[in-house]
Amino acid sequence: MKVLINFKESYQQDLEDMDQFFTFGDGELNVIVDDVPYTINDGIYQDPDEQLCEHYGFNYDQVNCIEAM
Repeated sequence: MKVLINFKESYQQDLEDMDQFFTFGDGELNVIVDDVPYTINDGIYQDPDEQLCEHYGFNYDQVNCIEAM
């Protein structure tokens, strides 16, 4: 499954530095990535959206919205 992540425009340079493909839309930067399976590490719950961003090295604080496609 694919996931659409909408980032704040201020995150553009970081995405470029990561060589991450993105598009512009509605004042946001749009990135499509593969979903990753949710895992619980050491019995500790982590927000699935935060875990997804961590997996790809994205700054979760720069995310506006994450949607399944």
